[in-house]
Amino acid sequence: MAARKRVVPMSTRLALTSAALQDHITKKLLLPGFSLSGAGPTWKHKTKSSTKIKNDQNANDEDLGQEREYVLNDTQTPLTLAERMGLVGGPVECLTEEQWSLVKVRSVQQGESINPCAICKEDFHLKPQVLLSCSHVFHRACVQAFEKFSRQKCCPVCRRHQYETRVIHDAANLFRHQCATKIQAWWRGYTIRKWYINVMKTRCPQEKLLRRRFFEEKVRY
Repeated sequence: MAARKRVVPMSTRLALTSAALQDHITKKLLLPGFSLSGAGPTWKHKTKSSTKIKNDQNANDEDLGQEREYVLNDTQTPLTLAERMGLVGGPVECLTEEQWSLVKVRSVQQGESINPCAICKEDFHLKPQVLLSCSHVFHRACVQAFEKFSRQKCCPVCRRHQYETRVIHDAANLFRHQCATKIQAWWRGYTIRKWYINVMKTRCPQEKLLRRRFFEEKVRY
């Protein structure tokens, strides 16, 4: 005799679906440590060991140089229950270096690093900046503050939730180039003015009035 197929009650399926969606929202759409049950975020206390490891990693990044580009939080998180049940789409795979190159080209065409940050409306200058996989560029501190106060991880411009973050230095390099150009222009102007003053003191002018003043100054001194 064939075994009967067990039928799950509708109430049980609805309860499981709601629990899976709530778990997915808490783990993926909201920031880590934020709880839907409380009035606000419940951040976990950082131990000394975790803080020390994070400081060591930051120190190593500084030793390697600020010009190094790297992806933040590039580790794949495990699938939630809602993703395993097929209620929502699965996570997007990490971008390759070629895909990041295309994203960077698109951001350059949009003038993301030239224009001010869309969050604070200030120029990037030498402040750390990040490139999102949706081709938008912001200050690193501005994105972190936006995610903290909005309590979710989404792009401030296009509202995209699933994105990767890459540390870049395009605006810093552009600012250094502009500063070097201004310094060189000032030095050229100073050199030309100094040369012109020296020429005016040593060379006799062709005009009669200027030549007269030139010899009068020579006789006076």
